[in-house]
Amino acid sequence: MGDVSQKHSAHTVRDVPLFDGCGIDHVGIRYRDLQKAVGWFRDTLGLPVEHETRTMAFVRVGGDGSHLALFQAEGDEPLRQPHHVALRVPDTVAGEAALRTAGIPLRRFGPNWGFQDPEGNVFHFMPSR
Repeated sequence: MGDVSQKHSAHTVRDVPLFDGCGIDHVGIRYRDLQKAVGWFRDTLGLPVEHETRTMAFVRVGGDGSHLALFQAEGDEPLRQPHHVALRVPDTVAGEAALRTAGIPLRRFGPNWGFQDPEGNVFHFMPSR
């Protein structure tokens, strides 16, 4: 095994994280039939639905504030999964500023500023609770 502090690609390996992460807040998933998905999580798995609208629902997973965010897919939208992962941080503005300073492009994903990994997976920040 090599030294993990070596450069493995064009990116520099960091000794400290770029932002102060506190865990995963939620994972967003798109469904062709949102109501069927909500019913399955609620009725089959017994997970509580904490918030629900016509186009989305938040399903609680455990007692640490983690959720699954279920969304109605729109039109022929590809169902790339997960749709997004929300990382819990103490200060969303500071996290976004750290990404900008590091040259990581941010763009709007719904109401949030998000970023993508090299494969196009979407991440955004949510404030710690």
